[in-house]
Amino acid sequence: MGEGKHFLAYPLRANQLLNFVGFVPTSARMKESWSAPGDPAELAREFAGWDSTVGAIIGQVTNTFRWGLYDRKPRPVWTNGRLTLLGDAAHPMLPHAGQGANQALEDAITLATLLEHANRNRAPAALLAYEVLRRERTAEVQRRSRRTGARLDVPDEQAQRRDRELAGQWSERAWIYDYDAEDAAATVAMGGQP
Repeated sequence: MGEGKHFLAYPLRANQLLNFVGFVPTSARMKESWSAPGDPAELAREFAGWDSTVGAIIGQVTNTFRWGLYDRKPRPVWTNGRLTLLGDAAHPMLPHAGQGANQALEDAITLATLLEHANRNRAPAALLAYEVLRRERTAEVQRRSRRTGARLDVPDEQAQRRDRELAGQWSERAWIYDYDAEDAAATVAMGGQP
C-alpha cells in the first residue's frame, strides 16, 4: 500500500499461477472492460521504487489488462413485476472488500428461498420482498468497500492509523461473514422479520 495506490497479489491453481492487481488512480477515461489491453511498461513505471517483490512480479509480466473502476450507486428499483435484478446489475460495487461475487450469491440464495415459498401468483410479491431484504445490506457493503479502497490509498503520514484499522478488519467485517442469507429469507417468507 502506498500513497494513492496499492498492489494486491495472490496465488491461484494450487500456487501454479499468481494473480495481481495494481490499483492506480487516473483521470483518463477507461473502457469498461475486464480485458482491455494494458501496457506492462506503464505498470512498471507506476510501481517503480516499490517493494522488490512487487517489482519482481511486474518484471515477469508480458501482457496486462486495464480495468476501469467506476463507483456507482445502487439502482433505485430492482424489481418490476416478474422481473428483478441481482448482483452487479442491482448493486455494482468496488472490489476493495472482495464482496461483489459474494453479494451476488447472497442475492441468489435469498431469491431462491423466497421463490421456493411462493406460488405463481405470489412470485411478484416475493421478488419485491427480495429487493427489500437485500437493498440496505448490499448498499452498506458498497459503502464499506468504497471506504476500504480510500483507506488503502491514504497519504503516508496516515499509514500507522490505516494499519491499525486494517488489523481490525476481520471483526469489522464479521457482520458480512456471519450473515445467513437463506435463514433471513426463510424468516421473511414465513412472515417474520429478518
